[in-house]
Amino acid sequence: MAAELTLARAPAQLRPTSGGRRTRAAVARTLTFVALLVALVPLLAVGSFIVSQGIGVIRPDFFLQDPPGDLSALGGGIRNAIVGTLEMTGIATAIAVPVGLLIAVFNAEVGGRLATAIRFVIDILAALPSIVVGIFVYELVVVGQGHFSALAGSIALAVIMLPLIVVSTEEMLRLTPRPVAEGVRALGMSRWRSYLAVLLPTALSGIFTGVLLAISRAIGETAPLLFTALGNNFFSVSLSEPMQGLPLLIYRNALNSAFPAARDRAMGAALVLIAIVLIFNLVGRWLVARRNLARR
Repeated sequence: MAAELTLARAPAQLRPTSGGRRTRAAVARTLTFVALLVALVPLLAVGSFIVSQGIGVIRPDFFLQDPPGDLSALGGGIRNAIVGTLEMTGIATAIAVPVGLLIAVFNAEVGGRLATAIRFVIDILAALPSIVVGIFVYELVVVGQGHFSALAGSIALAVIMLPLIVVSTEEMLRLTPRPVAEGVRALGMSRWRSYLAVLLPTALSGIFTGVLLAISRAIGETAPLLFTALGNNFFSVSLSEPMQGLPLLIYRNALNSAFPAARDRAMGAALVLIAIVLIFNLVGRWLVARRNLARR
């Protein structure tokens, strides 16, 4: 009945014109609904489990205190992990976004064999396991510095973010309407000025979405930070020292989940991490929607 009502409300030119097509359309809608349910079930299951297990430790002290030295001890919080995660992710974004935009513009505008080779490298980089990226940055930065550091962790996260930013930006630039690009060329603008002044702002919504996806992936990575930032039980904002992050704190407390205090701390930190990712995405989508409304 619902399918029939939907078809009845659709414009005449969009309605199936035969019984076979109506059947196939109904089957396609049913399969789409089933796929939605299949995607929602694990999401809701994981979300409800984390909320039910972690909500009990959420209190002001949990955000204002550092974790205890003894993971089995009661009390403590995740202040150093929150600050460390935001700092390393912010620095990684500041590194990956301009580099990714330049690579995407070069691939879309210049092209040629070099651009093809760069795309191949970016595709390989996107397929690399994050632990391999961590080992690479460990050999490149940590060994060179002689110690673990937040800077090394930021570089590892930037390498993970880079492929997502490049691919999403290049695709959005290729989807830019041809009249816009041709009009910019007709005005006599140079290639780089046309991209900076017109084409990149035109594709900004899609680029921003790609950046948010890259941040959402990097902010929850654990393996690269194990080889680079290492973790720090004390509060630190220095890029030259080891730094704690929410994924590292969750990992180390989960390893000691035989202690109720460590398990609760891990679940609470996991809930906070999910909330941070959710807030990033909601705020980002709101900013994109607001910008699109302002342009109309």
